[in-house]
Amino acid sequence: MVFGMDPYNYNIYFSIASLLIVLVAFVINASEETYDSRQKQIFGFIIADAVLLNLAGLFHSMWMNVNVVHLAFSSDFNDIVLVVEKLCAYTMAYLSMLYMLSIYRIEIDKFWKKAILFLPQVFVLLFFMSGFVSDFFYYISDIGDLHYRFPQGLTVGIGLWIYFPFAFYLFIKYAKGMSTEKQVSIAVYFLLMLISVPLRFLTRSTSLFEFAVSLSILLCVYTFQNPSEFVDSQSGAGTRNALDFIVGNNLIQKKMFTVFGVYIERLNAITGGQSLEGVSELLNQITAYLKQMSQDGHIFFTDDGSFLLVFPGVDPDDQLIEKAAEQIRKRFKESWIINDEEVRLVEHPYVIGFPDEIDTLDKFNEVRGVINKAILRHNKDVLRVSDLNLKHVEHDKKIDSIVKRALDDGLLEVYYQPIYNPEKGKFISCEALLRLRDPHLGFISPAVFMPVAERNGMVIEIDAFVLDSVCKMLSESDAMAHGLEYVEVNLSVVDCIQANLADNILKTMNKYGIDPDQVNFEITETYSEDISSAMDANIEKLSAQGINFSMDDFGTGYSNMARIASLPVNIFKLDKSIVQSAFESETSYMVMINIVKIIKSMGKKIVAEGVETEEQAKQIIRVGCDNIQGFFYARPMPMSQFLEFLRGNNH
Repeated sequence: MVFGMDPYNYNIYFSIASLLIVLVAFVINASEETYDSRQKQIFGFIIADAVLLNLAGLFHSMWMNVNVVHLAFSSDFNDIVLVVEKLCAYTMAYLSMLYMLSIYRIEIDKFWKKAILFLPQVFVLLFFMSGFVSDFFYYISDIGDLHYRFPQGLTVGIGLWIYFPFAFYLFIKYAKGMSTEKQVSIAVYFLLMLISVPLRFLTRSTSLFEFAVSLSILLCVYTFQNPSEFVDSQSGAGTRNALDFIVGNNLIQKKMFTVFGVYIERLNAITGGQSLEGVSELLNQITAYLKQMSQDGHIFFTDDGSFLLVFPGVDPDDQLIEKAAEQIRKRFKESWIINDEEVRLVEHPYVIGFPDEIDTLDKFNEVRGVINKAILRHNKDVLRVSDLNLKHVEHDKKIDSIVKRALDDGLLEVYYQPIYNPEKGKFISCEALLRLRDPHLGFISPAVFMPVAERNGMVIEIDAFVLDSVCKMLSESDAMAHGLEYVEVNLSVVDCIQANLADNILKTMNKYGIDPDQVNFEITETYSEDISSAMDANIEKLSAQGINFSMDDFGTGYSNMARIASLPVNIFKLDKSIVQSAFESETSYMVMINIVKIIKSMGKKIVAEGVETEEQAKQIIRVGCDNIQGFFYARPMPMSQFLEFLRGNNH
């Protein structure tokens, strides 16, 4: 029979494929940088074990099925290779356990704990070595296959019986500190290992087990051994994700430690005009210096301009912290190099103690936000948590809780602020504005709760609620009969990047039978630069349906005028800061006039926001603004009051 068609040779094909996969994993892993040297070292042992496992399995399969190999090597040599193959297979469970411990940064410092962890592996080693002097546990048949003695042969699985439940326990306890991708990866890794064991006994094929091991290793290469999530490419330091992972795991393990941060003032401004190579050179200098003070060699860099070190087993008042601060202070009095030029950097050190001062990852990130605001005003050498006013941190948490339940608890209401058209002498439109009223805190400003809603993901549901309320008001009231032509509805930056934004808007409008020209969506000038492609796609789709757009807060951003002019925006809303300042100085007044001229030259309409006095209204009308919005004409009001307002003022 032809070698390639012989079903007995399928084991050989699987072994070759497995070996190739492991070799690919080895090359990729060897070429990548790593954040954790201990983790990479253990993974290296896993790859070495897998290579030996696959080589031994391949040789045994070929010895059993290929005459040339069978004649070239003795049965005794095959016996040795077969024992090595089995030993490598069962060693994989022990190495995988060590690997999982390294992923979770769990240090086994007690000798007796290390001994207990290693004992099952010792038994496996003695189990297979005993085959050279006794056939009590297993024997090798005349044709070269290994057969276990029942029931003592079952004891070789002791490593699996112990390691896999322990791995499951660690996964349940610590996996929540990982990303979903990594949780799935580690679950699949051990699942492949676990499933391959019964398959091995059922099919009597070692190659299936080897193939599962190889796939598991390749999975790790692209997840846990992939440095992109945990290593910052420019600085060579750990990323924010790496920092959060270590802090979270240390908190779960109830360890005492201190995070020492070094905030570098105006770092983004200093590096902003430099080449990527120059920025990387500077950041790597700082990383290399700070690594000298790190007990475990780990340095983290976050995009807010902070480098951070973790000091295990140290409290914030330890002498080690003071010594580190003094060394860093001296070094930063000297210059650094960027693109062959000297630059001076100003550092601001701070320390956070765990778990006495901070006991959760969420609170850690909240406190760091407070530190970033307070550190430049701090005059002491080292900023500590005790120096901070954390009242507004608790306030933000309270607001976050309120926002999350606002829809379910009916705390949100849409208000409407009328917009006056001088030419027609009536209120032709209005802006839909959201109000949140908590039973205990009263009205909460949108400036306070909307940023929170954007952070916790509720903004999409909240904005959908506003649009639904507006469409319902238009369909069920007599607003259009009393002169209302359209309603202005705000779109947040989070809305603009949603791929299904246009479909959801059209679905809501169709639900209430609202015509396209009855709703005008407001986008903000400062959003148009960073998310232009996503915004353009949504605007294009909605514009094709006849829906109009306004540019809100115009004059406060720095967008390219050509970019703005290219958008299908029909109305520009002058920000109230532009309007108010125009009546404070002649220069500001001329700025407003020129802005109006530019907008008019594009054939667009203008709404002036923030008009509060009769004199302002007269001047705004004189310079050519089409519509006026402000307290002089009307304040935002609930729907019922707004409808009465229209009936009473639009004759």
